[in-house]
Order: sequence, then structure tokens, then C-alpha cells
Amino acid sequence: MRLTRPTAAGALLAAGLAAAHPSAAQIRVETAPPLASQRCTNVMDPPMMRAAGATLTMSPAQYDIGGMPFATNVYNNGFVAPTLTMQAGEPLNLTVVNDMGATANQPADEVRWTNSHYHGLVVTPNPAGGDNVTHVRIDRGGRRSYNFPVPAGHTEGMFWYHPHPHGISSSQVAGGLSGALLVGSVTSYFPQYANAPERVMLIRDMSFDLMKSVALLNINGNPCSRLPVRPGGQQLWHIGNFGSNVFVNLKLEGARWTLLALDGNPLLAPMQMDSLYLPPGTRAEVIVTGPAAGDSVRLFSAPMALKLGTPEVTLGWVIGDPAAPGSPPPPAGAAPAGGPTPQILAQVERLRTATDVNRHTFKFSFPGEVTAAVNDSIYEPNHRPVSVPWGQVQEWTIVNASSALHTFHIHQTDFLVVSVNGRPADEGLLRDNVPVGVHRSADGQRWEGDTVVVRFVFDPIAAGPFVFHCHVLQHEDEGMMHNVCVYDPNDPAGPRKCDQMFTGNGHGH
Repeated sequence: MRLTRPTAAGALLAAGLAAAHPSAAQIRVETAPPLASQRCTNVMDPPMMRAAGATLTMSPAQYDIGGMPFATNVYNNGFVAPTLTMQAGEPLNLTVVNDMGATANQPADEVRWTNSHYHGLVVTPNPAGGDNVTHVRIDRGGRRSYNFPVPAGHTEGMFWYHPHPHGISSSQVAGGLSGALLVGSVTSYFPQYANAPERVMLIRDMSFDLMKSVALLNINGNPCSRLPVRPGGQQLWHIGNFGSNVFVNLKLEGARWTLLALDGNPLLAPMQMDSLYLPPGTRAEVIVTGPAAGDSVRLFSAPMALKLGTPEVTLGWVIGDPAAPGSPPPPAGAAPAGGPTPQILAQVERLRTATDVNRHTFKFSFPGEVTAAVNDSIYEPNHRPVSVPWGQVQEWTIVNASSALHTFHIHQTDFLVVSVNGRPADEGLLRDNVPVGVHRSADGQRWEGDTVVVRFVFDPIAAGPFVFHCHVLQHEDEGMMHNVCVYDPNDPAGPRKCDQMFTGNGHGH
């Protein structure tokens, strides 16, 4: 039986930032122990690795999280995967090796094959070597090289990589197969924070099955984390919700975040935030200021509907420690520096003001207890794609026809959120993942699905086959995904060629 009872409700992230919406319970989460517990430990950053020439080997490992043993498949023998680093304008050039095997937490049918997706990168989906999940399959014992350009004008910030094998992606990602990918630095937009010490923080949920799991939220493997910061000093945190299924609403008790970017895209200016609402797959890059010496600030995922009993989940504590790293804040009264490039601002303005747009509507629904669908169609690899020419502004309406929480994520582009439930969003920034939740009906008697309208335009580099889907990965595995294909608008045969790419396609499935 599918869990759809609403147990969370949110508010807008801030004026002009439409992000948090009421949602439905899909999994229970464990609360972390109090600060006094021996399980509260300092968070270690993931190992850093240059993307150029890297090898990511997927293989079984045993590890412990909060006293709970797990046996799953991970990258390079560590539950916390390497953080890949590169610069815009460089090629991403690495090898993925599939040495996975059956484990206590992942039976053989959940690791029988895999692939790799580089979430948020606007790059080629060409199956020959690009970021492709529709025509690429890496069977056990196999390997694959990924070698594709990341354009010089690409946005800089936090992206991520993870397996994307349809039907079994949730289990693989839940077991630890996800890692951060840093392209350049978000401080290229906000140089006033260039000297801030940095942390890379991967939030995972260990949710192997929405119907059975009790998720154990953790940061880099720690269910209760000590995060020392110099009193009054500032650190730059790269935070990613890199689990399979759980939504988090991060708060610092009695303090605020300074948000710089979402999904690898900069805000117009740094913004003070009470909450960071992060669906699966979303990233936030923030400045955190250290509390007074000896003081501690609780870091927790807040309940989004107190009356419905959603528990708070403590993830750790920010500790004021004079010996910890932390850069001085910008001088009081100093004018904000930096911001998005003119190219980013021009793209946002084009999407906001476009009048000649191509419109589509897609409905997310559950036609059965263990199936999920887009427009009542359960995903199949050979389904005819939504074929669109590059350069044409798309306006897509995403309708949640259920009482569960979803997201909308599309590969090979960013998008502008135009409206939520008919209310203009006008966020002023681009995203690659947005929640599509639920809200109370006008009479307050029931929950109704949200309607989210987004706009985007594909660059020529996106030509080829890929997908959009709900990033609650169990929903994607159950069929809430759809094929997409981008073609050259000057090629009259473009749509036919797109159809042929998927006819009889069994390469990745």
C-alpha cells in the first residue's frame, strides 16, 4: 500500500523564491542522538579528486552509520564518495568500473547493471561518450569511459554524480553511490567569500524501500555531526541532498543561512534564509557564521506541519570553537559584490519575457500501488520521446495528480520556475530540480496536488536522447519518467530521427 497521508507543509523559501510546499509522508526518519552522545562526531569532508583522469569503481563494502551496520555497493571503497573537481571549459574525462556484487542490503537483481549521470551539467547526451542514461548500460564486470566537454560559459558551483539505471536507481543511490562534483567555485560570483574555508556535506537517507524503510539521515555518514566554526567567522558549505527519497528542510536553531546558490546557479545577491528546503537531488551553497565561543547551534530538519506530528530530525551542532577555521565576514555596510554573469541574467530575462513558447502539460500520477506514471504512461525505454528543437523556449506545466510529494528534474538544461498554483514565482534564478508538492484545498478538507510551470531552452550541446523524471528515485523506478530528444531546428527530419533513437531501445534497460 502506498503511503500518501500528508505529513508536511512548508512555506516559500523567501519572498520571490517558490520552493517549499506541503508534502506527503513517504518514509519515516530516525532522529539523531543528543550532543552528549558519543555518536556525535566531527564531520570529515569527502576525499577530493580531479575529474580529469579519475576512476570511480563501484564495489561492495561494509560500514557503520550510527551503530547500524550496512553492506552495500559504494564508490572507491568508501561510503562517502570522492568529490570530483574541475573547471568550466575542461572536459569531464573519467572511467566508471562496475565491480558491484550482491550484499545484505542489495540483492543481486538490484545491482545487475548500472550507468552514470552527471546531474545539473548542461552537456551532451551523446551515447558515444556523453552524459547519457537512455542508451548506456554497464553490466557487472564492465567499465565505461565518459569524456565530454563542459562549456567554458557553464555555471560554477555544486553538481553531483550518481547511477541512473531505471528500475533499480533508488537502491543503488541509497546505498551510497552518489558524490559531489564541483565545477569552478560559486565564489566566482561572490568574491567577498573567496577566503571562506569550505565544507562539502552529503545528506543521505538510507531509504532502500519507501514501503519498508526507516530512513537514517546522515551527513557524510554521521547521523549526529559536530561542525566547529570560529566564533564570528564564516565558512562556505556546499550541501547536497544526495539520497534517494527523503526531503529535508534544514534549519539552524536561532540562526540563519546566507544562501548564495541553488542547484549550481547563483542568486541575484546573497539572501538571508531561515530554512533550506532540499528535495532529493537539490543543492544549496551557503555561508555559515560561527556562534560565540563554547556555544552550539542545533542543525536540524524541521517538521513542515507541526500539527501532523512530523518529527524534527537533529543532524548535528554548529560549535563555536576558536581553534576552528573561519574567515572574517565582509565589512559591515559594504556593498554586495558580484552576482550572476550578464549571460545568466540575459537567459533568465529571455525565459521570463518570451511570448512565442512551445507548451506541454505533464501529469504525475500513480495508476497502481507499485507503479508511477507521466500522463498515465508507465515508463518504457522505447516510448516515443518529447522531441523539441534547440533554441525554442519551452513552457511545461507539471501537474501533481496525487497526494504525494514529487519533484521535476530534466537532464541537459536548467529552467526558470514561472508559477506555482497560478501564483507567479519570479525567482530570478535557474534550477534543475523543483518540488511539485500538495496544498490544502480551498475548503481545507483535503490535499490537492500542486501545479508548477517552468520555462527553459535547450542549447545545441543538448542534442540527442535523455529524460525528465521525478527525483524521488523510487517514483522514477516505478515509471515516473519520460524520454526527451533535442534536434537541430534546421533539419526537417529531426523529429523522425529522434523517434528512431528510441525505437526498440533496450540498451540501458
